[in-house]
Amino acid sequence: MKLVETLELLSKAREYVAQGQEELIEQREIVDQLERCGRDPLEAILFLEDLEDMQDVYAAHMDRLERQVMSLVRPD
Repeated sequence: MKLVETLELLSKAREYVAQGQEELIEQREIVDQLERCGRDPLEAILFLEDLEDMQDVYAAHMDRLERQVMSLVRPD
């Protein structure tokens, strides 16, 4: 993959990771709010766990793209 293409993908990956962080914050707030109201937060917690798993995948992909950019900029 060429440098320009990889940089474009990296830019999108960074956006997805940033958006994912915001969604995680919002979901944690929902869990906290349910707990404060004395309601069962189980479904919200399970969804939060799913979001965290997806975020891990997106972050790992972003890291791979960052390494790929570095290898294209500074080949061995």
